[in-house]
Amino acid sequence: MITLTNRHALLAGLALVLLTNTVALTGVWYNRQGQPDSSLLLSERELQRDHEGPRRENSGLALRMDWRSPRPVDANNRYERQPLQQEQLLALGFAPLDEQHPGYYQRYDKRQVLVVLEFDGPAYQAELQRAVAELQQASERLSKLPQDKELQAAEKSAREYLENERQRDSRLFAVDVGLDAVSLRQRYADRSRYALVPGTVSVWCDCSGNVRRLTGQINQLHGSSINVPHSWRSALAKHLPAAYSRGERPAFQAQVNFGQRLEPWIETVTGLHD
Repeated sequence: MITLTNRHALLAGLALVLLTNTVALTGVWYNRQGQPDSSLLLSERELQRDHEGPRRENSGLALRMDWRSPRPVDANNRYERQPLQQEQLLALGFAPLDEQHPGYYQRYDKRQVLVVLEFDGPAYQAELQRAVAELQQASERLSKLPQDKELQAAEKSAREYLENERQRDSRLFAVDVGLDAVSLRQRYADRSRYALVPGTVSVWCDCSGNVRRLTGQINQLHGSSINVPHSWRSALAKHLPAAYSRGERPAFQAQVNFGQRLEPWIETVTGLHD
């Protein structure tokens, strides 16, 4: 009787694994049917080796999309990022502030949304121009007091920041959010520059001033980690530094398609050399 019970449990476990794999493979198959919803030609600047934790198979390799949010126009800190505005958050379905109980939104509230990713577009160009202007301002200040150590350090920092913007930093920016893919596509029609990706938005109350407002941020993109197909796995694993390494990354390009379920996959990889 015990043997029979164990056998049934084993069969049930195998059936569950088979069903899970079938569902996953069916989802992958459906996602890649027909024309991709978008297709971006990303590079080593936008694709980094993902963290290889204990759950990842030794033979597997994944690349993580490195994305940013634009800076506010009036930002003094170059690393400050534009928060989502109250009008955007209300359009996403978040409840307005309760004036009698404003502290409710001091806790995070989250919602699943669609995020618009822009590659090498106006958001990146604006960031690049700001870096140029910051270097020009730093150089002008230094020219007046060339022996000033703080001004020397500031000019060096601005020069390095511009160099990174030109050569290394990601050109992939999250520029908008929404709930309806059709309306977003009407505003962002270029499918070689704009991809729609499921993500999560968090919201809270900005209660620091006299006027209380909702504010929020995009805090996660779903599917930002992309498995590398077997045909390119060995070459990428050989050339790419470990996850989070600050070492130089080899130049390459990868055609990343986003399918019917807006999930990305790597179509081709070019530019790697032995």
